[in-house]
Amino acid sequence: MKAFNLTVSALLLLANPAFAVDYQGKNIDGRKLPARVYSFKTGGVYDAQVQFKQNLATIYFANGGQLMLRLNQKRIADPNKILGYGRAGQLPLGRSLGIGLNFDEGLTGSLAIGAGRLDDLWNISLNPSDLEDKGE
Repeated sequence: MKAFNLTVSALLLLANPAFAVDYQGKNIDGRKLPARVYSFKTGGVYDAQVQFKQNLATIYFANGGQLMLRLNQKRIADPNKILGYGRAGQLPLGRSLGIGLNFDEGLTGSLAIGAGRLDDLWNISLNPSDLEDKGE
């Protein structure tokens, strides 16, 4: 298991470009922000919080669930149109791969690696006033 964790860590370091997400030239990495999240798969809109880190966004849903998305952009031009790919139980690798365990009714778990699809597309909407620097 240690070898697997080391391999995944190495892949993450190699696959993820190191950049911070910014809005109007200001780094917003590391801040938890209120958000509304739209799922292209279900058509549902969810109240959540989002935390950015480089090219990833972690979504914290009100029910306690979490989802990690791989972002399409590093600069946020429109805070209502932040697109990212992700699937429950998956950790995004690079621009087009994800790895993780998905529950399968016939198996105890299965390894899934694949590119983002429309089913995996999410839109994050933020209130611009929440992105302003409040002296933190």
